[in-house]
Amino acid sequence: MNQNRYNNNKNNNNNNNNNNNNNNNNNNNNNNNNNNNNNNNNNNNNNNNNNNDNNKNPKINLLIIGCGCIGLSTGIIALKSGKFKSVSIWAKDLPPNTTSNKAAALWYPFLCNPPDLVCKWSEETMQYYKQYIINDPKSGTIVNRVNEIFKTPHPKDPHWKHFIKSFRRIRKDELPDGYVDGYAIDDGFVMDTDIYMNYLINQFKSLGGVINQRKVVDIRETFVNFDVVVNCTGLGSRELFNDRTIFPSRGQTIVIKNSMDRSIIEEEEHGDIITYIIPRLNNTVLGGTNQEHNYNTNPTKKDTEQILKRVASISPRFAKNRIEIQTVNVGLRPVRDEIRLENQFFEGGSKLVVHNYGHGSGFTVSWGCAFEVVKLIDQGLPKLLHFNKLISKL
Repeated sequence: MNQNRYNNNKNNNNNNNNNNNNNNNNNNNNNNNNNNNNNNNNNNNNNNNNNNDNNKNPKINLLIIGCGCIGLSTGIIALKSGKFKSVSIWAKDLPPNTTSNKAAALWYPFLCNPPDLVCKWSEETMQYYKQYIINDPKSGTIVNRVNEIFKTPHPKDPHWKHFIKSFRRIRKDELPDGYVDGYAIDDGFVMDTDIYMNYLINQFKSLGGVINQRKVVDIRETFVNFDVVVNCTGLGSRELFNDRTIFPSRGQTIVIKNSMDRSIIEEEEHGDIITYIIPRLNNTVLGGTNQEHNYNTNPTKKDTEQILKRVASISPRFAKNRIEIQTVNVGLRPVRDEIRLENQFFEGGSKLVVHNYGHGSGFTVSWGCAFEVVKLIDQGLPKLLHFNKLISKL
């Protein structure tokens, strides 16, 4: 992974002790030295004021490619940061025609790596939901108990246990017949994507964001008007950036009217099956499949029958003759060995692309990754070759 994700700019950590009493020199120093001058000039208010002004990265026009939950979350956080002149989104597909709209959208850390960073981003996402989203009735988000169940003993707790206060081992009376172990979360949450995606669109636009439906074939198209671009194209990165490590995981789901008081997940360790029952605000999602490298976006009768059979074995209330099917959906999850969240420079170092894709379980990490993008821009902007020219225009 690119070290931009983990390391602070070393230049920002070096003190420039020779410039404490020279205000003119301070004005001519680059942004990295100005950060350190601020630390050394605590006893000189005039110098501090000058350094604070110079320390600010210039406000630029930011472009985001992609309008799923990752692109929209990134755009909202960028606008809230107040660090940009404008934030625009270009995307080939817009809601309701995105992969995000077809997701079950349960917050639950799975299908993405690396574990340590996924834990961090998942926790930040959970906190953002709790602070800004769950209590907003317009969001389509509800608190929901979550049970992950196993047919064999799982004595080891999951790696994300430490940041979920309500985590516990499942009680025997909560287990369906044939299951012997499991995890329980009493304050999980789930988004009704038909509502939530529109909610994100409205949030983004209300903050001043602009959305254009436009397909980007060559990344150089964006460099005509933008110096910094955030890549949230998911599977589109396979062609746009020639990333052959990202691939689709086909997920088929069934949306029904029935509901229940908790989400249930059974993730088999081998094969292409994930069984889940996820009640949302207005319906319930039954699933599912995890068919890697499968590009078929059409539902298959075989998958539908297998999903119905598996969920009925967990709870008889979901037997085929007791449910009313509303729709059958297929989405292609953008999966990668690890989420790509890093800076990449183009055009001889004069253009910056921040990659934010390959999440697999995007709703679980979306807000945490959005915060990381803003940090990466802060780190990368001073490295652009024409940064000093931008500073001079402030």
